[in-house]
Amino acid sequence: METQQTDTTCSAQRPAVSLRTVIISVAAAQFMLPFMLSGAGPLLPAIGRDLHASAMQLSLINAAYTLSLAIFHLVSGRVGDMIGRKRLFLTGLMLFVVMSALLPFVPDIWLFLLCRFVQAMGTAMMNTCALSILVSCAPPEQLGRVLGLTSIGVYTGLSLGPGLSGLLGTALGWQFLFFSVVPIGIIAWLLMYCTVRCDWKDAPDDPFDWKGSLSYTLAVSLMSIGAIWLLEGAWALMLFAGGIACLLLFLWAERRSPHPILDVAFLVRNRAFALSTLASFINYSSIFGVTFYFSLYLQGVHGLSLLETGLLLSAQPAIQVFVSPLGGRMADRHGADVIATIGIAVCGVGLLLGSGVEAGTSLWIVALVQLVIGAGIALFASPNTSAIMSSVDQAHMGQASGLVGTARTLGTLSSMVVISLTMNVFLGDEPLGPTNIPAFLEAMHVNFTLFGILNLLGIFCSIGRMGGRFRGLSHRFLHLWNHH
Repeated sequence: METQQTDTTCSAQRPAVSLRTVIISVAAAQFMLPFMLSGAGPLLPAIGRDLHASAMQLSLINAAYTLSLAIFHLVSGRVGDMIGRKRLFLTGLMLFVVMSALLPFVPDIWLFLLCRFVQAMGTAMMNTCALSILVSCAPPEQLGRVLGLTSIGVYTGLSLGPGLSGLLGTALGWQFLFFSVVPIGIIAWLLMYCTVRCDWKDAPDDPFDWKGSLSYTLAVSLMSIGAIWLLEGAWALMLFAGGIACLLLFLWAERRSPHPILDVAFLVRNRAFALSTLASFINYSSIFGVTFYFSLYLQGVHGLSLLETGLLLSAQPAIQVFVSPLGGRMADRHGADVIATIGIAVCGVGLLLGSGVEAGTSLWIVALVQLVIGAGIALFASPNTSAIMSSVDQAHMGQASGLVGTARTLGTLSSMVVISLTMNVFLGDEPLGPTNIPAFLEAMHVNFTLFGILNLLGIFCSIGRMGGRFRGLSHRFLHLWNHH
């Protein structure tokens, strides 16, 4: 796996780096992000007490993080093409580590929110460049396996986050959740810096598209803020509408820019890329609600403690740890688009099963629903990402990586909006209690049904990108069926 190349710019072929070391570095970096995100939830009450924050201010902690991700994923793809993906990855990782070390010492909630926004900026840089680096290092026939292996870090972080954060918060204080990722981040930074001796620059001499970046930032900011506060009045609706107008202006300007951050014409021409990205958006707009609803369901309906809830909710990411590498290997063998189609179908079935959960449903059934959904996510996520990155050339690698992260973030944001609207319709401003459990269950059923149907519709996105390959697979399946 090692050769002697020491050039500052990686060759167009597979670069002279250790693929194993790159996988470890990226997996370690990707472990920290979901670990902190899933672990911060149970600690919000303690953070609020120490920083004297209101419930509204606490709700902005994840909102600020999500907004920053939505803004910087796409922009980071273009910046990585210009200054080098390794350099931007290391910059983002260092930014994340520094903010993690500073957050425990901030004196008030507003500075905390600012640090979270900057921390998410580093996250976006890391996520975007990590994907591009993996695709550049891995042989095409091993891409699915490599993405499956690195995703173990993501799902391990999701699994351990709630439980470990509870233990750290109880024994040492909420600050130690942030301290705990600092040494991991430093190790990941050193691995990438010391072993990858070259960098990838696809457009080092191109000017940066400032107009496009600013219009995109304004569009995403207005749409996100308007969507989050959509129920607060007409001003929020006006912000959301203004965001849509800015988005249309951004797309119009990008069509005419010689060096766009988003090549709209390429998106229109590349059906496989466009449909795969749409499938990713659909899937992420559906799966966010699972943890949200089941967390409230287990504590509010079944009366489980926070620790018991965290342990039961870990069933979904735990199965993803084991199934994801299998999904990657299957994608390399049978085609990423085929396995991703199976995965999104399994997700849809699991979500529809979740729509049948009632107050008296056994906890074993709840765990089974999570296992089905988790297996579907594991079979979909890495193969779909592999299909996206395999459908683009080197010149569009940064944009593709940025759009993958953008689709995930906007999907999550869309899910937040849908859930907020549904909860407002069925429960209003009332907290969950014994008197409104039936209304809560009805809201959960409506959203799980909607999300399940969306995932099943996402099957058509996967089939559409396969084109003639789908017809060939259909004929082969029918032949085998008739022969049997």
